Amino acid sequence: MFGLFKRINNAVLELVNPYTDTTSQPTHNVWSYIFDQITPLKKVLILSLISTMLAAAFEVWLIAYAGQLIDILSNSDPETIWQTQGSQLLTAAFLLIFLRPILQFARHCANSIGLDCNIAQLVRWRAYRHLSQQSIGWFQEDYSGRTSARMIESGNHAAKIIYEGINAISFGLIYMLGIVILMSNTDSRLAIPLFIWLTLYIALVVKVIPKMISAQRRFQATRAALTGRVVDCFSNFDTVKLFARTDVMTKDFQSDIEATRRALSVPQSLSVGLRTTVMLLEGIMVVSFLGYGIWLWSVDAASIGLIASALALTFRITALAEWVIDASWAIFLNVGNLGDSLKTLAQPLLIPPKKGAPELVVKSASIDIQNLKHQYGTGLGGLRGINLSIASGEKVGLVGASGAGKSTLVNLILRFFEAEQGNILIDKQNIREVEQDSLRAAIGIVSQHASLLNRSVKDNIALGQENKSLEDIISAAKQAHAHDFILTLKDQNGNTGYDAHVGERGIKLSGGQRQRIALARVILKDAPILILDEATSALDSKVEADIQAALKNIMKDKTVIAIAHRLSTIAQMDRILVFKDGLTVEEGSHDELLSQNGLYAEFWSHQSGDFLTTD
Repeated sequence: MFGLFKRINNAVLELVNPYTDTTSQPTHNVWSYIFDQITPLKKVLILSLISTMLAAAFEVWLIAYAGQLIDILSNSDPETIWQTQGSQLLTAAFLLIFLRPILQFARHCANSIGLDCNIAQLVRWRAYRHLSQQSIGWFQEDYSGRTSARMIESGNHAAKIIYEGINAISFGLIYMLGIVILMSNTDSRLAIPLFIWLTLYIALVVKVIPKMISAQRRFQATRAALTGRVVDCFSNFDTVKLFARTDVMTKDFQSDIEATRRALSVPQSLSVGLRTTVMLLEGIMVVSFLGYGIWLWSVDAASIGLIASALALTFRITALAEWVIDASWAIFLNVGNLGDSLKTLAQPLLIPPKKGAPELVVKSASIDIQNLKHQYGTGLGGLRGINLSIASGEKVGLVGASGAGKSTLVNLILRFFEAEQGNILIDKQNIREVEQDSLRAAIGIVSQHASLLNRSVKDNIALGQENKSLEDIISAAKQAHAHDFILTLKDQNGNTGYDAHVGERGIKLSGGQRQRIALARVILKDAPILILDEATSALDSKVEADIQAALKNIMKDKTVIAIAHRLSTIAQMDRILVFKDGLTVEEGSHDELLSQNGLYAEFWSHQSGDFLTTD
């Protein structure tokens, strides 16, 4: 039996493929967004609607039959009941024992397996696919934690809206329709109290629920402010201890707590008032049903069984009304929350992929930069228009004070930002016109801030290079002088060496260790273009000397762009470009630039301990 259930559940689960992409740009309108997500769910939605409606219809029939059974028993001879009503009673028993569980199983399977297990994953997948195509510049405009949370929670919000909407509407609609039909079969006037109650109920819900949502949002904002205040205090606790009085800080915290308490009381008060009013309406409806039904019975216009079933239905309606309130509350609240998430998730791509763009084909790895300008939309900083040609295999160093435009040039070559003006060509191919992943596959970069994922050392080195063997990974680590310290690593789960996890952003490692693993990653990638952005800035002198020796071998036959404040690290480059205020103001070899006695020579003379000052 359990094996059959499992096969059915798996079949329902596979009615939806949650990994289907959409070609449409996500919209900020919640209902349009939800409608776009529904398309892959059509099969399971139809199954859910049909099974839920049939289950609701059976529940109405069951209560109606209970009333008929009372009439049958009150009008039948106990000695002949099985002869006259046996087949009907057995049929009812069969339906109750077998059909009802089957209908409920179908309903819960469609809802809990087909919908619940797929909606959130579908929405998250599509949100991730969209966000993963955003540029680096876009991610720098918001907190990554908030973006990630909104992506994950968007799935929960959409699932709640669809799930509650389907169940509340389909089950409630059929139930109400069944009651109306049952009442109308006896006396259409018996349905009047239901219509009056339903009208007042809907009006009440529509009027109060939005107010509850607004109040709940104010509470959430107050709670978020409280959390921010606590985090700010605890993360700077040493400063707080040094400069702030404990009683003053405690009083401020108490004030924030009180504001949160008061803010929460508003939606809760509205909820209490709504539920109390609904309970009053339900009491009036029950009394109306029962009073009118008793009068019908007293004039022999209705049987006692019908009155009993009508009374049972009214009590069932009260439970249904509570459920609809909860469902409405959940729907409205999640519509608002999803709307907030879409403020992030539905933003258009800053650098959209070009449909049908060819892959970059790199043979010589020459780079041509034509009248390149980019100032981040501010008209200040960045690049103000440079022209530059880097030959195949040429090693070029970039020098200049902070903010001179060096990193901007690198970001534009990687197409992390879209240049405001000008073009960048690699082997005569405009990088605007090629597929973006193929562009970055052709470039290896080691930056001054080595970023590692919270994965194993092995996975960090082989990131994006799944076809590399462990021997390849170890070879790259040895060239980066990382192998020896990797073997000493051990994480909290007992993983050691190349299997040890490095923690979030590599926090378990020192700066130099992170830098060497990042360097090993680039060595393994073996891209034809190499960018070194302060690649040895986190290393001590001895390790730096070893890495510099390794870099000489790595840079062979590659086109190299190197940024360094430590001028000794780029003195051996074929050519050095000096940047100032977004322009290249000097160009030549190390010796040539020193002989010019210009800005580069000034930088060289002002170094202290081989570092370039940034003033």
